[in-house]
Amino acid sequence: MREGGNPDAHPVPQGSENRLAPRGGCRFAKVVRFALLPVAAVLAVAVAGAPDPAEAHGRLGAAEGRCRLFIGPDIMNFTGYLPESSKNEFCEDIPATGPMIMVLDAEQDELRDMKIELRIVKDVGGEDKENEDLQAVTVAYREPKSYPTGTVNFEHTFDDPGYFVGIVTVTGDHGERWVSRFPFSVGKSFMRDLPVYLTLGIGTVAAFFIYLVHRRRETAAAKAHKPPPAPPAPPPTTPDEDHGPEATPAE
Repeated sequence: MREGGNPDAHPVPQGSENRLAPRGGCRFAKVVRFALLPVAAVLAVAVAGAPDPAEAHGRLGAAEGRCRLFIGPDIMNFTGYLPESSKNEFCEDIPATGPMIMVLDAEQDELRDMKIELRIVKDVGGEDKENEDLQAVTVAYREPKSYPTGTVNFEHTFDDPGYFVGIVTVTGDHGERWVSRFPFSVGKSFMRDLPVYLTLGIGTVAAFFIYLVHRRRETAAAKAHKPPPAPPAPPPTTPDEDHGPEATPAE
């Protein structure tokens, strides 16, 4: 009876295809998470290894909307200029070579009574290597001096790009000695951020590639599970074809 019965007696549930869609979406999400796991790991390592702005350049960094140099318990506002390249200020890395002007403004009055020493050295990999021959790696120096106005102007010309370390040493009459170090680059700002840009680019390309692969598989699966088309309905029959010519009534 079931074979010859009405095919509409047990209709196929209309939600069967809809139930397959969430499963495909879940599978796609799992594939994306699995494929992007290496990229996420690289990003996590890069972010975890990248210190916050104040630590990225030692004791120099942006804080409260200003560029500040933290030295001991005190703070000096930092401003950098490239008079020949741009009128824009810079806080950390120097974008180009040429003449450079650094201005330090003391926020606390006690710094005005202390002697401030400025030194710029080549970045040779740490203080121990610097101290092996400090004069050889020094590219600019300002002897200890007190600044009653609290403003220190420091000028230097960088002829070649490279990596350097700024060292600010403050000494007081009562034995105070505070040292603030901040590494910076000249003409190499893009190279510092290049690994981050490469990682983000690889992650974007990988995500787009996975999306294309999933779309192709989804399209192929939809074609494979597509039901065959229903046979065409037979043409309607006329009474003449079913019963022959209509009989005329007898007279």
